[in-house]
Amino acid sequence: MEFILCKRGKIDMNFLKYLLAIALAMALAACGGGGGNPGTTSGSTAGSSSGTGTGSSTTTTTTTTSAPMITLAIVDAMDAAVTSNAIGSGALFYVKAVVKNASGSTVANKLVTFTTASTVATLAQAAALTDANGVAKVQISPVSVTAATAGNLVASATVDTVAISSDLDYQTSAANVSLTNLKVVTSPISALQSSAVTVEGRVNGVLAGSSVVAVNFSASCGSFSPASASTSSAGIASTTYQSAVTCSGPVTLTAQATGATAVTTTISVAVAQPANVVFSSATVPLMVTSAASGGLKQSTLKFQVLDGSGAGMSGQSVSISLANSTISAGVTFSGGTTAPQVVPTDGSGYASVTVSSGGLPTPVVVTAALVGFTPVVQASSSGVAITSGRATQNAASLSATKLSIEGFNVDGVQTTLTIRVADRQGNPVPAGAPVNFVTGHGSVVGTCTLDSASQCNVTYTSQGLRPTNGRVAILAYMDGEESFIDQNGDNIWQPGEPFYDVGTLYRDDNENGVYDAATEQIYPGGLTGTSSCASAVYAYPSVVNSCDGTWSSSIRVRQQIIISLATTEANVILTTPRTLTGFTVRVTDLNGNAMPTGTTVSAAVVTSGANCTVSSTSPNVVRNSANGGDHVVNLNGATDCSTVRVAVTVTPPSSVATVVSF
Repeated sequence: MEFILCKRGKIDMNFLKYLLAIALAMALAACGGGGGNPGTTSGSTAGSSSGTGTGSSTTTTTTTTSAPMITLAIVDAMDAAVTSNAIGSGALFYVKAVVKNASGSTVANKLVTFTTASTVATLAQAAALTDANGVAKVQISPVSVTAATAGNLVASATVDTVAISSDLDYQTSAANVSLTNLKVVTSPISALQSSAVTVEGRVNGVLAGSSVVAVNFSASCGSFSPASASTSSAGIASTTYQSAVTCSGPVTLTAQATGATAVTTTISVAVAQPANVVFSSATVPLMVTSAASGGLKQSTLKFQVLDGSGAGMSGQSVSISLANSTISAGVTFSGGTTAPQVVPTDGSGYASVTVSSGGLPTPVVVTAALVGFTPVVQASSSGVAITSGRATQNAASLSATKLSIEGFNVDGVQTTLTIRVADRQGNPVPAGAPVNFVTGHGSVVGTCTLDSASQCNVTYTSQGLRPTNGRVAILAYMDGEESFIDQNGDNIWQPGEPFYDVGTLYRDDNENGVYDAATEQIYPGGLTGTSSCASAVYAYPSVVNSCDGTWSSSIRVRQQIIISLATTEANVILTTPRTLTGFTVRVTDLNGNAMPTGTTVSAAVVTSGANCTVSSTSPNVVRNSANGGDHVVNLNGATDCSTVRVAVTVTPPSSVATVVSF
């Protein structure tokens, strides 16, 4: 830049004035206030001018204007500046922002936003409006009352469309934290009970107030909820102590905070008391009598002593006794005694005892009572019993889901057989006892074992050579005893008491009720003889004159069932004269047996223009039987019902229908 100082030999006074103006503007721009960066702005203006004279000369001038600004400072509660920019706990500190416009005047009602690292300090509010003096203040507090660190704070505003900001570095100082006056609200308490607990948190000797102190609680027995709590605005941290079942005597409670010495107190806890006794389990719920040839004859029963929370209590003495009715049936504790047994509970609160069956079936009633408690705290066993352990003939039955299957010409058609048995008292036979199955045609699963309901299932499948009449005999049998009438109620057969004598077992394939040596098979087993047997209702199937004439505890308990292997094609025969209201037909397969179980029977008038209609067919499904059945076709009674043609349709599971008209 070229300046012309002289004009025609004289100093240019305009230029001197220009230099003075620049110097004054620079001095004003350097003025500022507070402890922070005076800020940044985006507004400046430059101008130029040129002058001409008689000689050749050029003059350039620049004009600078002031910008809006924010000044920041840390002040205390008395608005006195904190020259160190240090904040701490136990006193109030504020960030003070002064907002001025470009002319240097303070600006009222201007929004100022404040931000700082949340890990260093917290601001009471993130924004504030300036007051009449252009001042906005927000409280600032250190995050930690015990840690010293530093941070940066930024304040921002917009003045006359110009965005301005300023920042300030500050530091936090560690405070002196202490805990005092640890209190238990309720003492003494019983085990499993609770009590409120409080402690004072102090910062530099003053209750914490706005400075938050985090306190951790612990106990020598039991627990706290919550285990950590912060002081309230009153400087108090509160929690609840919960004693455990194992707590007793003085329990030490401790409160701790970072930078503070731990404080302790004690609470007195009384020993927990048992609240209940419950029957828990039996290893063998269903035993057999001592006279039974097989089965389990001992069971271990468990009782549990519980506290008020439902937890097991160890070291409690429990008296366990047998009911008189149970003793009368011969039941004893292991070792043969019937005297009450005193048993201590284990670590889980269980008291156990083993019982042995006697000679008679009976419910087993065992009672466990806490020793030395009034009123008595006790519980009795349930669901434990002793049975004779052997199936009895009169309690056995054999059934099938389908007594007729479409298996005369079709392989692989199945039905499920179920055997059910019970002992002489009608109780279930112990699970696991085997049952055998045999047949002369097709295939049947050879054995099953009884479940807890005293029953089991096998599957029969059509295959191989079919009997010419389509009827298959299936025999189920197992070891058991003859049935008798216990006239004196001692559960033992006595001479003179009626019984049902059962002889040698055979499979009655031709269903004539008589053993045919040439074509039918016997299955020896059990006690037999040469005496006549009981009626076939009780002894079937038994070989004639193969019984021993006395009650026997060792026989083959048996049941036989007939399954029809039905043809697909049906035979429909009119069995009653037709009337205006209907007629009856008999529906069978081609062998005269029942059509397959589930076969449907329907009817419809097939004469064109008839007034007669079929109102129903009853039953419209073939019943579950090996034998054929009757079905009634009901008509509406119109005058032409005696002459119209009615078609009866029989549809087996294979859906290959037979239609016969009448």
